[in-house]
Amino acid sequence: MKKLLLLGLSFGTAFASFGQTLVNNFEAGSDALLNTGGGITAAVVANPNMTGLNTTSNCLQLNRTGAQWWIFAGVDVEDMTITDTETKYLSMMVNFPAQSDLGIRFDATADDNNGNEVVRPLNEYDATASGEWQEIVFEIKDNPTATAFTLGTLYRLSIHPDMGFENDPVGQILNDTDMFGYIDEIRILDANPLHVSSFELGTNISIYPNPTQSTFNIKVTDNSSISDVSIYNILGAQVMHVKPNTSEVSYDISHFVSGMYLVKISDENGHTVTKRLMKQ
Repeated sequence: MKKLLLLGLSFGTAFASFGQTLVNNFEAGSDALLNTGGGITAAVVANPNMTGLNTTSNCLQLNRTGAQWWIFAGVDVEDMTITDTETKYLSMMVNFPAQSDLGIRFDATADDNNGNEVVRPLNEYDATASGEWQEIVFEIKDNPTATAFTLGTLYRLSIHPDMGFENDPVGQILNDTDMFGYIDEIRILDANPLHVSSFELGTNISIYPNPTQSTFNIKVTDNSSISDVSIYNILGAQVMHVKPNTSEVSYDISHFVSGMYLVKISDENGHTVTKRLMKQ
């Protein structure tokens, strides 16, 4: 079984600590899957687009070689106990040539069992940004209508990349010549990362450079003052909060781990904007 990595991050007194369970980031190479099913091939390849939300070196490429809706790739999980009072989420980075109908079976009873019930994600792949990495999030539960995961142990993930029923337009999108799907950075989270993006959007605040390796700047373009800055990690936890009360400010985040953050910025007029910030 592939070893799970628990990432514990501590940023000192001004920051919060958080944890996330890395299932697979495919950096180890070919030892990626338990099995595949139907007309599908899978291989660990170089990241075809090392920009935006996912700048890692490797990812999993999925090709369709048959017409079955249920083609799947089986990803190992170090046996993980989940009680029926816990709510866990599965996050993965996805890069597709169009909107795909994705699903995962969480209900396998062992590593060599594929499971039966397909759960679809909480958000859809944005077809207007096809070819770019996007975060797709699933609630881990027994079946599509369940409200919890009651099976006790999560053994594996059976990932259906291209079912072809509920995407827009409807239909299978992958093939074995020029339409490939890519998956990366599969993680199990304690909170839904999609919740942190539901802030009011303003238009008078800019953030740069982005991505950044160390320092980034925030500037208000209408000469008002920045009253409040909060930075959130992908779990929705606030990792920094300051009140600069100036029209332009710089912050050094060189000590942050690489990854995506959300920066919520408010000015003195009540305008609020939430920007994605990529730390390299």
